[in-house]
Amino acid sequence: MSTTPAIDITVQGMTCGGCANKVRNALTATDGISDVEIDVPTGAVKVLTDGTVPAADLEFAIDEAVTGVGYTVV
Repeated sequence: MSTTPAIDITVQGMTCGGCANKVRNALTATDGISDVEIDVPTGAVKVLTDGTVPAADLEFAIDEAVTGVGYTVV
């Protein structure tokens, strides 16, 4: 199984800690994700994986999770 320890993305639309919490909660509820680090001012998000889900599947799941709470992966 091919995995990556971390996936870096940029999320557009986060403006506060509450926004970051929405994104963090959506991502950590996703299978294969162990933790999330978010920098609100830049929109940088580091998604830490647990190695149980292939990276290609995680990329789709990450986009779905972020979109599902009202933000955009750019």
